[in-house]
Amino acid sequence: MIVEQCLCLRPCDRRALRPNNRPSSPGGFTLVELLVVIAIIGVLIALLLPAVQSARESSRRSSCQNKLKQLGLGMLNHLDAKKTFPPRGVWGIETGSPPFTENHHTWITLILPYIEEQGLASGIDLKQPAWGKPHVKASLPVARCPSDPFFLKPSETNDLTITNYAGCEGIDWWQNRYEGTLLSSGVVCNAWVTGVLGQSRTARAPVHGEPHTLKAAQIPDGLSKTLLLGEVTSVGFFNDKGLDQMADGVPGTPSRAYARAAFVDVTVPGSIAQSPWKKANVAAPGDWIYKEPGPGNTGPPGMSGPVFMTRGGVNSEYLGAQSFHLGFIDIAMCDGSVRPVRETTDWRIWNLICSADDTQVINE
Repeated sequence: MIVEQCLCLRPCDRRALRPNNRPSSPGGFTLVELLVVIAIIGVLIALLLPAVQSARESSRRSSCQNKLKQLGLGMLNHLDAKKTFPPRGVWGIETGSPPFTENHHTWITLILPYIEEQGLASGIDLKQPAWGKPHVKASLPVARCPSDPFFLKPSETNDLTITNYAGCEGIDWWQNRYEGTLLSSGVVCNAWVTGVLGQSRTARAPVHGEPHTLKAAQIPDGLSKTLLLGEVTSVGFFNDKGLDQMADGVPGTPSRAYARAAFVDVTVPGSIAQSPWKKANVAAPGDWIYKEPGPGNTGPPGMSGPVFMTRGGVNSEYLGAQSFHLGFIDIAMCDGSVRPVRETTDWRIWNLICSADDTQVINE
């Protein structure tokens, strides 16, 4: 009888027989619970994102160092084969008698056979001008730092491949430029700051000479103490404080950029304002291509050959060495070793590291 009475109860009456009279819980999550879960996931992503970005930059930096190492070893292989480091380029002088062919090939072109780019090198005639030849827009992955996102296609720079690695020019083209550098020992070093990939002075061109070639014995500081290659960005750094500075510039933008061509170098300022060098930026008036581009310009960047000037310090000037790695740049020494240099390094020390013949050894 009791069982029959229970079976006859209505559904609402059956709930009354459950412990504590609690109704059954519906399935799924409430809106509040979903919002809490989403908020937790967002916090976790925010905490993990910097670590992921740091890991990616660490990977890019490792790749950058490997590329710089490969280029440095290519230079050393050239030294073994030719008994000298390569010149910054194969020029010819535009004035004088007899007239000289301006070929404008670069040190990167010269080391192609030594960095496993024999196929590309075999199609280049160093006795002919580089302008207009197919190789000037050839892809060369080893020339680009993965941390630089700009101007990745030659079509963005009037069919000129650019590079993030430049040779140390020093400031030896400036005829009366000496550095009175006070060392930690109290000795003043009047260094000429001749870069390994700088220029020599000749009777024909006493100020802007032809590229010189240096033997290992002509670097008295030692190969491990002399800078050979350094990073440059595709847009340059700009400041309003002048040269002789470190880390006082800000990165350029694609509309105000200064880059380095991988396969075309420049001789002297007179040639920069003329065709075909001017064609690197068709709209460039006068020698704008060599000087600092003004704000608001559009189109291909201003451009020079693959060298940097010592006097424009690290992350300071568009003519100097720069990097998108936060707080430092990577450099390759003449012995092929690769190391970072802090952008806060003393500018005078930077000059001595870049100089091939100041006879002062910097232990930093």
